[in-house]
Amino acid sequence: MSITLQFIGKGAEDLRFFILADGRHAGGITVHSALGTSFSYGIAVAPAMRRQGVARAALPRLFDLMRERGFTLARVQVAPDNAASLALHRSLGFAEIKRDATAVTLELTIESNEPGALPQRPAKGLSDRPLETFGPQTA
Repeated sequence: MSITLQFIGKGAEDLRFFILADGRHAGGITVHSALGTSFSYGIAVAPAMRRQGVARAALPRLFDLMRERGFTLARVQVAPDNAASLALHRSLGFAEIKRDATAVTLELTIESNEPGALPQRPAKGLSDRPLETFGPQTA
């Protein structure tokens, strides 16, 4: 399955994406806030597409996009009873930093020190690169 992110925001500061699986709508991702070099996001996968690797393939595309803009820390809040999302985020390397009755907050450092990785630069805003369709990535 080929996974891509299609930008649907109204401008470079409005980061909303459809998740497409083989060209069909499979869900969405919204960056809720960006402060300094950290950002938070939400992801939703269409019920018919769940448990097929859609989120696992889509999130690294988001992290690449945000890393290219100088962001180094991703945060997400997950409902405590959403075992699938908690397991996914933990498997991607997220660490739990806070928990209460309504949410588990997790974070992940997305800096890359791998050979060939894009050089890190300070966050300059979200408009450094044209936003179009990002992909493909195979689930």
